[in-house]
Amino acid sequence: MNPISAFFVRYIIIVYFFYGLAFFALGLILAQASRRRSEFRFVRAIRPLAFFGLCHALHEWVEMFQKIAALATGYTPGLAEEIARTGILVFSFLLLLAFGLYLFGSATASWHHIWPWLSILGGLWAVAVAVVVLVMRPSALEAVAMADVLARYSLGIPGAVLGAAALMRQQRTFREHDMPQFGRDLVWAATALALFGIVGQLFVRPTALMPSSYLNSTTFLQWFGVPVQLFRGLMAVILTYFLGRTLEVFELENRRRLDEAVQARVRAQAAQLESERRSRFEIEQLYRRVQDREALLARLLRQVVSAQEAERQRIARELHDATGQSLTALSLGLKGVQTLLERSEHPAAAAVRDLGAISTQALGELRQIIADLRPSHLDDLGLAPALEWYAQKYQERHGIQTRVIVGGDNLRLPADYEIVLFRITQEALTNIAKHAAATKATVSLVRTADSVELTITDNGRGFDPSALLPPGHGESMGGWGLVGMRERAALLGGRVEVVSQPGQGTEIRVRIPLPTTPPAEEEPSHDGHHSRGPG
Repeated sequence: MNPISAFFVRYIIIVYFFYGLAFFALGLILAQASRRRSEFRFVRAIRPLAFFGLCHALHEWVEMFQKIAALATGYTPGLAEEIARTGILVFSFLLLLAFGLYLFGSATASWHHIWPWLSILGGLWAVAVAVVVLVMRPSALEAVAMADVLARYSLGIPGAVLGAAALMRQQRTFREHDMPQFGRDLVWAATALALFGIVGQLFVRPTALMPSSYLNSTTFLQWFGVPVQLFRGLMAVILTYFLGRTLEVFELENRRRLDEAVQARVRAQAAQLESERRSRFEIEQLYRRVQDREALLARLLRQVVSAQEAERQRIARELHDATGQSLTALSLGLKGVQTLLERSEHPAAAAVRDLGAISTQALGELRQIIADLRPSHLDDLGLAPALEWYAQKYQERHGIQTRVIVGGDNLRLPADYEIVLFRITQEALTNIAKHAAATKATVSLVRTADSVELTITDNGRGFDPSALLPPGHGESMGGWGLVGMRERAALLGGRVEVVSQPGQGTEIRVRIPLPTTPPAEEEPSHDGHHSRGPG
């Protein structure tokens, strides 16, 4: 065995952990996306694919804990435990088949048309297992192992091939809707899923059942020098990445709907102006009607932003209450196992300690995601402390020296103003990290008697603002980020101005007028100018 093979065999538990983690991430992402509404049939079909990812992750982590127990105490899984594990595997493959069958069905087909096919396929697998047991008469544990192999052959491979073909079929739908970039992502996702099924499920655990007696995980390790679980995990990572990119279709779809609504409104107003131009009285009526519609549109846009913030807050809360607690429990459990192994000086103690460090790191990353979704500082302390906190985290994450300057009287603003200004700052700093190649950034927040002004500057490479292309007409430095900033500022009657030249950095100026009567919940803050920041 070469050194690379020996390394992966030695740390096979870590391979199982990341293999399961990739599918868990896939299931979590798709489960969140399945709650959203879309006209695409692909989006409506991803719920079984999400449950497939979660079930398959559970199966791999069950095998991981079995191996940990075997290393720690020489434990051998019992018959009931192996039957339960195989049942989880079979259920996950049936969910994968449900995903492919639904996408291949007609446009009017519902989930009720899928269950009979799943029952037939599951029944065929059960019949095959019964025939093998009657003919070969293996022991109970050997029979469960053969059932595992038959599940991969008869359900896993067809399910992956059917799912990959369904994804390839859906990419044509995206091209018909003038979204070729998402079609390309689906091609890559389909390729990864097909390889996961055809190659990953062909090399199974060794049994007396043909062809697993010579095409198995041991053969894969001898031929390619890495465990087949590593190959399956890599395919899972690729599948998760490109399906996650495909889900960005939600944002583009929503923006297109908004554009169509605005265009329809403009056309309706033009037609009304043309038809009502004959009399002054009718023109005045139209003017009042347009004003009402503009106010309604502003309210609707404000509700959209409020809904987005509420959804961010809900997702952050659910991640904290469910996933965060699960990761914390996992970390504590691994710590306990580590303590027991270290007391007995078992060689697996180092591997468990590494797993504990990985789970702790994953918990920290989850907390960072929760903070980015909805920082508690914004609700508890206000905009200025939230900007200072975000600048510090931004500097630590990207290595860009970031300074926050706050000035003016009564710095606590209404809640909607604070949310809009914080999100604009967040988007601007993200663009700096992605495009500017800057080493320094400054965020300046100043409140005057009738307005609040936000300025974000950097010393990056800059660009020509006149060269910005409208969204949907090619890549540009502005893209959807600048459009989003302008839309958020426009909700409060503000405006965004971009000042930049190639090689001379970029300055984004935001000015939003304040309401004439300050809200009662505003609290007085520090007077005068002061500078805060992590560096």
